[in-house]
Amino acid sequence: MLDNTQTAFKMTPAWQEHLSHGDIVSFRFPLAEEGHTGRPKARPCLVLDIEMHGGQRYALLAYGTTSRRRSNVGYEVHARRREDYRSAGLNEPTRFVGARRLLVPLPHSGFSICRSTGSAVLGRLGGAPYDAMNAVRGRIHAERDIIADRRSRQRSRLRGMRRREVPVERRTRRP
Repeated sequence: MLDNTQTAFKMTPAWQEHLSHGDIVSFRFPLAEEGHTGRPKARPCLVLDIEMHGGQRYALLAYGTTSRRRSNVGYEVHARRREDYRSAGLNEPTRFVGARRLLVPLPHSGFSICRSTGSAVLGRLGGAPYDAMNAVRGRIHAERDIIADRRSRQRSRLRGMRRREVPVERRTRRP
């Protein structure tokens, strides 16, 4: 009989090749808090996107926190229900703040690799939190498109200004 066990490639040392949006990774997200020194603690971060730059894969990570304080807000994805956060590999309700995001190359030293699996992946969002993440991704992509369009229009306007011929009146000096 064939073995029916499926291997979760994201939970192996080859995790970087299989990482995608919706995955939750352990990453040492830099803190901007006063008085914080030393290496940041590893925390769950939500992968919002995977991008290619210069032939290298990058992950766009959203900051994860269990705090209920309203200090980090904007573009939030919540995993509050027990089945949501447990299935995502989390121990307690977690809020991912899409307004606080970071683009990092996949070989970045900030990823906290689990010794037993060789992977930084903790789990994957599903259900309503996954849908909320896709809505946040849509807003982020729309903002990027709007900004790119605005820059393109500004560049073409500037190019048009440089190409205009300006009539120059030549005058001769009076004696």
